Amino acid sequence: MYPFEEQVDMILIYGECQQNSVQARILYSERYPNRILPSRRTFKNVCDKLRQTGSLNTRKSDREKKVTHEGNEVGVLAMVARNPHVSSRQIERESGVSKKSVLRILRRHKFHPYHLSLHQELHGMDFVNRVRFCQWAQQQIRNNESFFDTVLFTDEATFTNHGNVNLRNMHMWAVENPHWLRQVEHQRQWSLNVWCGIIGDKIIGPYFFDGHLNGNSYANFLEYTLGALLEDLPLITRRTMWYQHDGCPAHFSLVARNKLNEKFTNRWIGRGGRVMWPARSPDLTPLDFFLWGTLKDMVYKEEPTTPQAMQQQIITACTLITPDVIKTATQSIIGRIQACIDNNGHHFEHLL
Repeated sequence: MYPFEEQVDMILIYGECQQNSVQARILYSERYPNRILPSRRTFKNVCDKLRQTGSLNTRKSDREKKVTHEGNEVGVLAMVARNPHVSSRQIERESGVSKKSVLRILRRHKFHPYHLSLHQELHGMDFVNRVRFCQWAQQQIRNNESFFDTVLFTDEATFTNHGNVNLRNMHMWAVENPHWLRQVEHQRQWSLNVWCGIIGDKIIGPYFFDGHLNGNSYANFLEYTLGALLEDLPLITRRTMWYQHDGCPAHFSLVARNKLNEKFTNRWIGRGGRVMWPARSPDLTPLDFFLWGTLKDMVYKEEPTTPQAMQQQIITACTLITPDVIKTATQSIIGRIQACIDNNGHHFEHLL
């Protein structure tokens, strides 16, 4: 919209030229060479606006007021009440109100398009077990507020050459459509089994298992590899740290539990240990709610070519995550524990 003074000048010149917009435009350009030159139609529109409204102040157009009048507003809100999943485009098609006006109405009434969250299904004793673990964790925090700085959270994940590319995080700015595409190899599939740990503000690993994970390979990892991965930690941390993992079959194997009892006597969390890890609880471990998603977003930005290249991408990605970011993730566990208790062991991430 043109400033008030410029609109006045347009009206004066338009009258001077006997309402001839062609001549008005020429005269305006001669008198005000440093201004943006209005179109022929603009001269008439400014005069019409003054006749109809008696003012040159910026006002909502008749169309905008029409589409957002009370009747249409009630209709839009009624459609949302009937079907909270309805899209703005569907409302536009069925009501005749423009998408822009639909969004304006919904914003005015504090509606927000919240997205669906997917979670593992909980059942049976899961709720009780989750609350019981969280209550135990709170007791440890009361005894030592830095308790979770001494817990090594661990997990395994599979990275494939046809993996989860997050297309929303990938874009290419260009003047013309570059028709950007990525070829994905579905016929010759391969994958990597990756172990990682998080303690305090540090990522431990990654370590890559050959083949499928089983009790023997996991016990060998605990015996011969884990110590080397922990070498950079202070000796006091290694002597007092707790070890956490979930209850997958390899972790629950007798040979693996014996090894944990040997190396972390009464200081490991998992199925079959003194402290049970609640099943189906990825929302309580930073590997699941933070690390794996972050790594996959970083790794899959470039096309995975070979297992060796992907290994290096994963290693590099781990080094790029800063200690502050990792620390924020581990500190959030305390709030998650309380949220789990408050929600009686039910899912809570959608409430955070």
